[in-house]
Amino acid sequence: MEFRLKAYQDFTFYAPKALRIRTKSGKVLPFFLNKAQLYLHEIAEKQLRETGKVRIMILKGRQQGMSTYVEGRFYWKVTHRKGVRAFILTHEEKATQNLFEMAERYHELCMPQLKPTTGASNAKELRFSKLDSGYMVGTAGAKGTGRSSTIQYFHGSEVAFWPHAKEHATGVMQALPDEDKTESFLESTAYGIGNYFHSQWVKAEQGDSEYIPVFVPWYWQDEYTKPVTKDFE
Repeated sequence: MEFRLKAYQDFTFYAPKALRIRTKSGKVLPFFLNKAQLYLHEIAEKQLRETGKVRIMILKGRQQGMSTYVEGRFYWKVTHRKGVRAFILTHEEKATQNLFEMAERYHELCMPQLKPTTGASNAKELRFSKLDSGYMVGTAGAKGTGRSSTIQYFHGSEVAFWPHAKEHATGVMQALPDEDKTESFLESTAYGIGNYFHSQWVKAEQGDSEYIPVFVPWYWQDEYTKPVTKDFE
């Protein structure tokens, strides 16, 4: 009972025990949060405590584990609460498939004591029947994507690359209620100026938005650095 309670309350305790990730080397290993993920987690938890909800924009380098963190966090949330939905919107079909495969891996390899009963599922959706909760992914193609149902957790992936980004965001924001315990993460690598992600980032930096801007520098990843040799010039 104490173990389950701690797993319910603390994602950093839950993740390495319940979740498995595929590393860059291809190995499937327990999900221990890296420096960038821990940084994001601390900000999200602080905002949740202070405001009752999470609204975060993430400007990142490539492959730093931001999507891995958010997908793991949302899987944790929807498998511990009743009647909630998570929706992930990506910029292209391949990314949609990759993120859903990540969610399926979380579920398939989840510790049995913490794994919920699966109801109907398909290529882009997991439903947990006893909890009446679900996890769905979609691609930012049609302008109406994300409008059809109420969601409690939203992850916008590579938002700077979305076609019709303003229309997509408007639709999703209508589906995400302005209530406690709801969460929204909008993340992207940089892609020029003047696009929707850039304009929303500027608003967040200026304090004109409920979103917190979070910058994650590439050099936090150990694998992106090498020791300097003695003859370096």
